[in-house]
Amino acid sequence: MNFFPDLTVELRDFCKSRLAISPWLIETGDRFDPAIFEILDLEAREYAASNIFEKDRIKIFGTLPIPERLFRTALYEIMSSTAVLLAHEQTGQLEVNEEHAKTAIQMVNNFIQKYDFATLLQIYGLVTSYENQNALAYYGLMPEREFLLGSWHRPWIDYNLSDELLLGVLMGNYQIVIKEGRRYVKLTDQGQENLKNTKKILKESGFLAHRLDMLHLFQFNLFDDFEKLAEELWPESMMLRRSFIDFAGIKPGMKVLELGCANGLLTFEGGLADRVGPEGRVISIDPSPAMIARAEAKRKELGIDWVEFYQGKAEELPFEDESFDAVIGFAFLHFTDCKSALEEMRRVTRYGGTIASFHPLKVNLNVPFFQEWFSPILELAAKRKEPPKDFLFHPEEVPEHFRRVGLKQVQHEEIISPAPFYQPEKVVQHYVQGLGWFQEELGELPWRARQEIIETLKKRGREVCNKFPKEELFMRWPAQRVKAQRC
Repeated sequence: MNFFPDLTVELRDFCKSRLAISPWLIETGDRFDPAIFEILDLEAREYAASNIFEKDRIKIFGTLPIPERLFRTALYEIMSSTAVLLAHEQTGQLEVNEEHAKTAIQMVNNFIQKYDFATLLQIYGLVTSYENQNALAYYGLMPEREFLLGSWHRPWIDYNLSDELLLGVLMGNYQIVIKEGRRYVKLTDQGQENLKNTKKILKESGFLAHRLDMLHLFQFNLFDDFEKLAEELWPESMMLRRSFIDFAGIKPGMKVLELGCANGLLTFEGGLADRVGPEGRVISIDPSPAMIARAEAKRKELGIDWVEFYQGKAEELPFEDESFDAVIGFAFLHFTDCKSALEEMRRVTRYGGTIASFHPLKVNLNVPFFQEWFSPILELAAKRKEPPKDFLFHPEEVPEHFRRVGLKQVQHEEIISPAPFYQPEKVVQHYVQGLGWFQEELGELPWRARQEIIETLKKRGREVCNKFPKEELFMRWPAQRVKAQRC
């Protein structure tokens, strides 16, 4: 049995409404201080007690017996998850305040008014059943206690999953088996089939892609060592930034929009602010509020008043048409919806102005030390008989996107830059945990499995770095710079 209809449209709107379920952003259930918990818990209890109608129960569960607390649990999880996401988007941190909590409550109420409570609960059930079933499919057998606590797949919850286990058994998706004197939860054949259908809906609605985008942003927000690690692991990066400014044709007095500014490495150390000078203006944006805060602190320390920083996305630029002489970005385009970002870049560039990007390309992974070190990730792809998923471009992709959005005089150059891999902890922290390389491979794994692979990569990295000579622990990383004119 599967009580989930096709919720593709509703899920897409759920994401656009900036609601959340299960904040895979954090690792424990200790999300709030008691006052914030009380606000959210009380609202969920009162709403569930006074607004759950018989038609909602019948629409979702038919004749199945349903514990009353399931309704308030669903409301609490959606409200609390949304509050965490709001805090993260606005501050780059995970501390929820009263304003975040009350705003989240209102956002959930708005969604219910647009659809109904039954639709919201169906979305909750769809997403949480995916988390449960995906973990059971991965592990085969999960100790019942670990399932109930969510410790292997939903460690952020601060409630017990007994209701979800009972419902899953009643629906025929889970079964309890006893092995060597212990109780385990197992996914049935029917559960396997329902998992396929659920994943299809989540994928087609864009929910899984949205979740992956948020995971990228979360990791980058908390990437405290970005600047230091970038200098150590990309020894030519500063030289490449300075030469990119020359390539883009940036001149004194220009009004320039910089996308994906992070903590201001191109803006300041790379020389963009100095090149434009006090007669010009630089507007720099990044989706990460934490990075923007660090860049702004740097600007104040330097006393530069012709640079401004804003939080924003390349796909939704908050500027009028033809506002800038040039729109550029260093190592940002691969984190975006490339077509949407380039359309926006074109829109806000004046006629005759320049659009330019520097971005890494797909790298040859067939290197002995890398194959041995990153085999846990490579094996995930091998099971699908595909190359590993990542967000990097092939050389022809971006120039073609430039042309498709109507840009002219497209020029591109490929560059090879050495990337040392002889500091295993820093490599994993920078590439996997910070920049999210291979996050597409890890993103669909249960939480515990992702953490285990990351720790395994650190351990294997230490072993590999002790085994291979230091001079062999390099990747020849291809990159590309592209520029064009708006005509």
